[in-house]
Amino acid sequence: MKPALIGLVGAGYLSRSFVARLPALPERLGPVLAPTYRLSSRLVNALRAGHPVERYEELEEAHLLLIAVPDGMLGQVVEGLADGVPDWKGKFVLLCESSEDCTMLAPLVARGAAAASVNPIPGLNQRFVVEGDRKAVREARNLLGHSAAQIFEIPCGTKAVYRAALTFSSFLLPVAEATSRCLRATGMAAAGSNSLLEQLLERALRAYLHGGRKAWSGVLAEADERETARQLDALRRLDPALARAYEQLARFALERFERDVSWLERLLTGTAPRRGARSVGHSCKTAPDHGQ
Repeated sequence: MKPALIGLVGAGYLSRSFVARLPALPERLGPVLAPTYRLSSRLVNALRAGHPVERYEELEEAHLLLIAVPDGMLGQVVEGLADGVPDWKGKFVLLCESSEDCTMLAPLVARGAAAASVNPIPGLNQRFVVEGDRKAVREARNLLGHSAAQIFEIPCGTKAVYRAALTFSSFLLPVAEATSRCLRATGMAAAGSNSLLEQLLERALRAYLHGGRKAWSGVLAEADERETARQLDALRRLDPALARAYEQLARFALERFERDVSWLERLLTGTAPRRGARSVGHSCKTAPDHGQ
């Protein structure tokens, strides 16, 4: 049985996309449409598969359509597809490497298409997030085949929340840099501080995966005003920007884990009692303390 035909609407640097490396493409790619026929021909030559076409109507023969265009072009492409191919029953549409979610394909869904979006996870080789209609997700899984080591499925319309998760994960980098800055300021050798940094971050991640919110510990979790004040004093002498970041992250952590934040606010506004607080040196280096 001849494999179902794939159509492609492409633009931009498609050679860098996972689409160009799909194992099924050489055998199954048929009509290829780009903003101009010349670009369509270039895509066909670059992919070494398919044949160039000039009109949306010529994509009708495809069973599965891949859309791989810049987000700024997507609305125009979907409109052209909806007008050019009125009947989408039994067809699948996959939006590839777009920050938009599958709701952008609603005009095609209204005409019978099953739609999904496919995005490689940045920095994770052969890992993908697929969002959309279950039938279209299944089609995407089949298309990715052995080129995907792992596929994560999410419902249509949730991609923005997923992308927010990626942004949150990137916050670990400045936190890691701040941790490293403090370790190095104690006079610790680079190799030792890097090793300790890795162990601290791994410990925190393992603790969360095993215990969730309940695993949170340390001076903030214990509402230790005295130790928090000492750390803040040291950071203000070392680097005021680090102290401000500490304050902001401390508020975020206490609020996120539903702990009392009033003691911290009193401390930061200078109204909290500083029982037995000892003076610290001019930097973390001159007065290291590991009381946590």
